[in-house]
Amino acid sequence: MRKTLTVLFSVLFSVFILAAVGLKINISTTENSKKLINDVAKSLVSLLPRNVYMELTVDSSVVFASVDVPKLEELYELFFSATYDATQERFDVSWIEKNQVAYSCSYSRKDQRPYAEFIRECAHYPLERVSMWLLKTGNYDKYLRVTYHPSVDEYSSFSPDGKYLAFITDRLSGNRNISLIDTVEGRMNVLPISGSSEYFPRFSPDGKRIAFQGSLHGFWNVYVMPLENYSRNISLISAGNNPAYCPNWYDENTVVYVQDTERSNALYSATLAKRRTRLNIPSEFDMVFSPTVYKRTIYFVGLKDSDFGIYALTPNGSVVTIENSFFNEHDPAISPDGRYLAYSCNSTGYYTIWVKDLYTEEKWCVTRDIPHDAFYPAFSPDGKLIAFSVYEGSYEPDIWILRFTPASSSLEAQSAPGP
Repeated sequence: MRKTLTVLFSVLFSVFILAAVGLKINISTTENSKKLINDVAKSLVSLLPRNVYMELTVDSSVVFASVDVPKLEELYELFFSATYDATQERFDVSWIEKNQVAYSCSYSRKDQRPYAEFIRECAHYPLERVSMWLLKTGNYDKYLRVTYHPSVDEYSSFSPDGKYLAFITDRLSGNRNISLIDTVEGRMNVLPISGSSEYFPRFSPDGKRIAFQGSLHGFWNVYVMPLENYSRNISLISAGNNPAYCPNWYDENTVVYVQDTERSNALYSATLAKRRTRLNIPSEFDMVFSPTVYKRTIYFVGLKDSDFGIYALTPNGSVVTIENSFFNEHDPAISPDGRYLAYSCNSTGYYTIWVKDLYTEEKWCVTRDIPHDAFYPAFSPDGKLIAFSVYEGSYEPDIWILRFTPASSSLEAQSAPGP
């Protein structure tokens, strides 16, 4: 066992240097858990973020260690245990930190989910432990993978002060819930809502509320809830029996969203006092999606002639084409200064995140180095980061972050497009 791990790791994995955070992991094996331990160990090493030191010990023997031992600012010491119940054909595993069980999960050969997903679940805890530290400290290069759980992690959104990163995850009992990453403290907290699944969490401009798409009343509606005592103060914003979805904030007291109609769908706005208005969108669009707002201009995805593009509804009621090609542009996000549009499209043969300078018309791909589909970009409030979701092969999406460097930063920024 030790020989197999040592030889495999020395061949496949590179040296990590300049690390400021580290993992010291101790694993003990049983006769029935050797393959599981081997697979978890390989997953840990292959997914380990750059600039992270790791020492991996199996049965008291070090089987992997970063070659250069840096001066660590933080070291997490973890113990991984795995037991096998032959009568149930089930593995039970736990991560133990500071003599307490920090995370546990199980897998039966009778389970419908793939064994590979269980291995990812086993490996995710220490990986997310260090990714939260890297996010908190900013100690990463161009990209940072934030989540590693095999669950769905997508639809990210920053709070206006940058303290929180919200996204949707189904890691809690398989139900989609809003999760908050505290980027100051470096920890994650899931906000379950009983009887509901949630999508598209969006912070209000003052940061006190979150708008989201939920199923609390049995079908898709748009809701608003406060950050504090959220589950006791959920307010229904949309109305009627047709599904409503894709909410975003127009201002501190108004939400824009999409709702199905008898023949298609339409954009609506609703105040917190529940005064609802259907917005006037030209009939040339078959459907509309994903509204986002900058200074009273509503950017949205429009479908017409079997083609998706990004458009802007200006305050005077006219519609401006922002980006429309043969490559199906989706997921518009506007930078805090209104100058840059981030979006996803498949011009590279798969979906990647692009940024367009609305002043110079220049556009460039910012996830070209990631060979997987990427969707749902979101700018940080200072405009220096973009969060997005990456769909790696057969796995569900994870949250990533990239450092955004404008290609034309020397030029004067423009406001939102006019009529």
